[in-house]
Amino acid sequence: DILRDKAHLCFIAPNKFMRAGYGKKTRELLAQEVAPLTVIDFADLPIFDATTYPSILLLEKRIPTDGDKTLAATFTDAEQLEHLDKTLNEISFTMPVKALKPEGWNLEPPEVLALMEKLRKAGTPLGEYVQGRFYYGIKTGLNEAFVIDKQTRERLIAEDPKSEELIKPWLRGRDIKKWKAEWAGLYVIFTRRGTDIEKYPAIKKHLEQFREDLEPKKSSHQKRGRKPGSYNWFDIQDNIAYHEEFEQPKIIWGNLATKPKFAFDSISNYVSAPANIIPTTDIFLLAVLNSPICRWWINLQAAVRAGGFLEYKPMYVGTVPVLSASDKQKAPVNRHIQTILAAPDSPDVPRLEKEIDKLIYDLYGLTPEEIAIVEGRG
Repeated sequence: DILRDKAHLCFIAPNKFMRAGYGKKTRELLAQEVAPLTVIDFADLPIFDATTYPSILLLEKRIPTDGDKTLAATFTDAEQLEHLDKTLNEISFTMPVKALKPEGWNLEPPEVLALMEKLRKAGTPLGEYVQGRFYYGIKTGLNEAFVIDKQTRERLIAEDPKSEELIKPWLRGRDIKKWKAEWAGLYVIFTRRGTDIEKYPAIKKHLEQFREDLEPKKSSHQKRGRKPGSYNWFDIQDNIAYHEEFEQPKIIWGNLATKPKFAFDSISNYVSAPANIIPTTDIFLLAVLNSPICRWWINLQAAVRAGGFLEYKPMYVGTVPVLSASDKQKAPVNRHIQTILAAPDSPDVPRLEKEIDKLIYDLYGLTPEEIAIVEGRG
């Protein structure tokens, strides 16, 4: 506001505004109401002593024109910081300001932006493809009370056979790998809203020992207890209105990963937050989500966390373009997927994955040059 017209402002800001949902208004301001001249992203490189994700922006106070371009660069290696000017000259490129979209900024050269646009036109965003059926895992509010091992489960059932009705197999995000889940032998006591705890005396007795920490807090001054809310002390903290979806066949995945790790669950596992599920029997979708195309897409879309981990949140995964393939087109892909799911530890899996990837590339109509971009050779 205090700048004169055509004056400049240069500042350091966290880079998460470029992709996070809460940054949309900021992105609109910086690309539509002023002209960004330079945008540099340092990702998770150690610029400062603290864990930060800095970016540098140089702006000019004027409305950008259709022909305006910005100088963009993304630093990816700490060694690049030792020769900042030299590296900036080597890795920077110009891109149209209009390519800095409100949905998210991708600091990428023209050929990458062109491939992104091609994929968008070839498919439907995953969120639309599954009609918004993304569901968040279960947040108990106190896993110490609700998550139990096999011995505790057996004891509770021995004390009262009805306990079995509320005890469900439990998967954490870390248990979910590519194609498969490695169950750690844990269970969750799923006392959803409306549960009559008096019908389950053994479970009530078990939860009673944690009661002081399970009670919803009445004020922020309380040291013990779960977050305030209109739930009973013995209830799972959040209202899981979609709880029946956990009983269905579904695709499951964790919240943080360096590459796609989507699995298929057909045995009614309940999943811990912040992992997510998509109820579906469409295993072709699993092939797309575990493909190099998905990995490349999420790398461009998702917020980066320390250690190179990416946020595989629905807001990012939901943008993956999914091809509306015919049953005939899906058939060879699905055959390979079924083989992998039947034996995910088989030495044949890498070969099958390569064959699936080729089929997916062909369905999306990717050229050898575009495949090279996706696989990082471009």
